Amino acid sequence: MKVLVLGDVIIDKYIYGTSTRISPEAPVPIVNLDNIKTSLGGAGLVVENLKSLGVDVTLLQTNQPRSTKTRIISDGHYVTRLDEDEKADSEAVLRNVLSSDFSQYEYVILSDYNKGVLTHSNRIIEHINSQGCKVIVDPKRHRKCYEGAWLVKPNAKEYKDFGFDKHKGNIITTSANGAVSAKFEDETHFIIPEQVEVNDVTGAGDCFLAAFVYGLTQDKTIKQCLELATKGATESVKHLGTYILSKTDLEDTIVFTNGCFDILHIGHLKLLRHARSLGNRLIVAINSDASVKRLKGETRPINSQETRKETLEQLSIVDEVIIFDEDTPYEIIKEIKPSIIVKGGDYTVETVVGNDLAEVAIFPKVDGYSTTQIVKDIKVGN
Repeated sequence: MKVLVLGDVIIDKYIYGTSTRISPEAPVPIVNLDNIKTSLGGAGLVVENLKSLGVDVTLLQTNQPRSTKTRIISDGHYVTRLDEDEKADSEAVLRNVLSSDFSQYEYVILSDYNKGVLTHSNRIIEHINSQGCKVIVDPKRHRKCYEGAWLVKPNAKEYKDFGFDKHKGNIITTSANGAVSAKFEDETHFIIPEQVEVNDVTGAGDCFLAAFVYGLTQDKTIKQCLELATKGATESVKHLGTYILSKTDLEDTIVFTNGCFDILHIGHLKLLRHARSLGNRLIVAINSDASVKRLKGETRPINSQETRKETLEQLSIVDEVIIFDEDTPYEIIKEIKPSIIVKGGDYTVETVVGNDLAEVAIFPKVDGYSTTQIVKDIKVGN
């Protein structure tokens, strides 16, 4: 699915420094400059997030001046913000839009920061609708400016002040507790986000919108899209300054590995640590006692399946442990649908069970460590 973004592009400029004294000229801190960072905000931030999430997205170039927001940050705290507002030539934007073909796009996002690009939003929406696109709006003005939009995303104040209760499709966000409610066609949803320490809300709405549209392009339900969007906004506010989302911020990257794990040793631990580093959820499948006996002989396992399971569950890097009774974990892999399967260096990609179901990563074998060798050494010692 192709997505187009049209709206006000903001330049976000961050001046970072430290402060150890107050100015003798006025009761303000003296900030010693460390570095300056510039990034895109507004419509530009929506596009950058969608690109990072792998969406086929285009920013409609309007060749209009861009407003700049300069934030001075000292020791991790905002000192002040300087705004240089620029107004776009709305007539030129409208002519550009009315002469453009949008039929290739499934969704068109209008990111309105009231800087002039979307002054003629009603006519823009009418033209885009005529070409079969779904219009999603991040509004800054009254509901009547966005008649015909498929979906609008006001915050709680905009919803109340600008009459969006009369719009057929709404996503309402609140800055107080981050809660999200949505009324869309016959659906009503309410999402409570994870409570986190908020460092900066800059760009959180743009991250929310990008994550929501990403979900749409993945054919997810409205509720699932809202959950992704809430995750995206939550991740954004954890960071100082504008943040660019990645897929791992929104969805679990499941990593899978399997084995007997009869006597846990350093080779196992290194493999598990590596596996966990490849994603944000590690699932370990272990052979049942009966399965181990079929593979290793009647003298194995040394430890029961419940003991082996509990031992692995004590590791903070392991999120879930599953016992399987089959000779291979193929059916479990089909059910879990991991992104990555990790196995040790005595395997090749071709010999790993499930290589047709997920990406395979081979971790180099740690020489000198194996359960079989440990058992032999113990017998010799006896």
